[in-house]
Amino acid sequence: MNILHIVRKKGDSYPLEIAGVQNLGGEKVKVLLIQDAVLSCPGGNHIFCCKEDAEARGTGCGNLVDYKAVVDMIFEADSVINW
Repeated sequence: MNILHIVRKKGDSYPLEIAGVQNLGGEKVKVLLIQDAVLSCPGGNHIFCCKEDAEARGTGCGNLVDYKAVVDMIFEADSVINW
């Protein structure tokens, strides 16, 4: 199953812990950081940051994605969890 976690709040580590457990269980997991969550980007292959939100807050993240890529990620996922 392809799972997408969308995280909005800075410092919310619970979604990352859940995604890690799901990843170990064999699920294909991605985490998308938007809004203030981009301020605490932990990095990693499965962690993505909304480019426009990161630029608006003056921060960087390893895997930046634009709005089109965000929409694509949502539609490609079998399950979307919004935090």
